[in-house]
Amino acid sequence: MASLRHSVPAVSAVCKQSVNSRLAQSVASVQTSYLSSISTRPTSYSLLSSKSSHSLPIRQTRTFLTQLRRQAQALKEQPISSPTPIPQTTQPPAPLQLNNLPYFVRRTGSNQLPVYLDKKAGGTKQLTKIQKTEGDLDAFREDLARSLGVDVRSSDVSINRITGHIVVKGWRKPEILKFLRERNF
Repeated sequence: MASLRHSVPAVSAVCKQSVNSRLAQSVASVQTSYLSSISTRPTSYSLLSSKSSHSLPIRQTRTFLTQLRRQAQALKEQPISSPTPIPQTTQPPAPLQLNNLPYFVRRTGSNQLPVYLDKKAGGTKQLTKIQKTEGDLDAFREDLARSLGVDVRSSDVSINRITGHIVVKGWRKPEILKFLRERNF
């Protein structure tokens, strides 16, 4: 057993040296082949390490990176020419209509308006709910009630202050969606 213990470090050291030398040879050959194909000017060679028994030429990577940067810069500076000229439009873009409303309705994650139908009391009570509302909810409720043709003071359009939802009696989803789209929500 004693001879086995003494031979294990020696074997592992020999394996490490052979693996390191093979790795260094393959890296050096790959670097020189790629660099010689890309770089056209002569560059200086350096040795892998002074400790190894053999020396392999390796090109400096600085010139390789410099060459790549110069090629990329040259590509950026070249103008792009197209076979047919692109016509220039002189029309300005359509002006955005900015509404200074005191309320806002955010869209859902799938870019839909947050208007939902709801049933209560076993399906006999039908409600339409608007979620994701922000700002002055009283002004929003009044504008919505006028748009739906409901009395502003009635309880047909109410506000849930805890959740920030506007609740409308009945299934009025198409009318509410039209109201929100007219205001560019």
